[in-house]
Amino acid sequence: MSPKITIMDVASAAGVSRGAVTRALNDKADINPETKKRVLEVAAQLGYRPSRFARNFAARTKSRAIGYVVTSFRNPYFTDLAADMLMQAKARNWQVAFDAMEGSSEREALERLSEHVDVVVGHFDLPSSELKQASGGVPVIRIEGTSNLPGVHAIDIDLRGGLHDAITALIAKGVTHFGMIDATNRGADHVMDRSPRCGYFSEFVPEHSRNVVVADEESLAGGERAIARLLQAHPDVGAVFAFNDIMAIGAMHGARVAGFDVPRQLRVMGIDGLTLGEATAPSLSSISIDRETLVSEIFAISEQIAEAGFRDIESINRQILPRPLWRESA
Repeated sequence: MSPKITIMDVASAAGVSRGAVTRALNDKADINPETKKRVLEVAAQLGYRPSRFARNFAARTKSRAIGYVVTSFRNPYFTDLAADMLMQAKARNWQVAFDAMEGSSEREALERLSEHVDVVVGHFDLPSSELKQASGGVPVIRIEGTSNLPGVHAIDIDLRGGLHDAITALIAKGVTHFGMIDATNRGADHVMDRSPRCGYFSEFVPEHSRNVVVADEESLAGGERAIARLLQAHPDVGAVFAFNDIMAIGAMHGARVAGFDVPRQLRVMGIDGLTLGEATAPSLSSISIDRETLVSEIFAISEQIAEAGFRDIESINRQILPRPLWRESA
């Protein structure tokens, strides 16, 4: 049985990017006619057939298409963000496609999705050069980072500023000892021992709190296990930050199991600002990321890229400043 011909085989044989092949096969206007002709001839010679998904998606897409690589649909933050993207996409006449990194690497998800869309967005850990390679020339928007590579754009979520504001406010409330619950599973491509969020925490808390850090799986159970270890080693901690709201909710439950009252004995704060935090008891305080503004920035950048014909243009960098959302837990 002969190996299946892929879109990358067509791109290589035609001497073009994967994005150019996608635009030629989907009959997009923003491609040189000679390039389009060459791509179609090469595709016919090789016997390349787009997947059923690609054909159906192209048929539905009368306008522009954006792809969102979701870290995990099990985390409400990403499902909420996906819902916000769908709402704004409809208003802007964009189509949206999704892929998830669950069970695959960041690179694999990006490679799969970029075959079918004009722009790809996601919370990526890979360096910009590797993102550009994996996307095959399709423009990429990185969430929570920066970029100086043409064709790769970024929206920085200034969690450093958000953590600074929250820690300053808690110190003013009388907290002297802080702890941090970090996540250990930020993806197979992530090689840092501690997340950037943990680094910002260590930058702003008093010196005696800088090593009061535990890490566990990014889940409710991970947050519960982590707080148990942290409180056993540091029972004098007055406030704990968690990597995200899900881990913070697990930490609140774990603190109660360990006999600590939240917030009277221990203040707990997440990062995300999920609506779900309103339903916990006590309600969860968080460093809130304005998802509506984030999605607006995603589409603003995407429309700039579209106006340039989806070519490699100089990096567009935007920034969002999260704000502490004070509820009952802190």
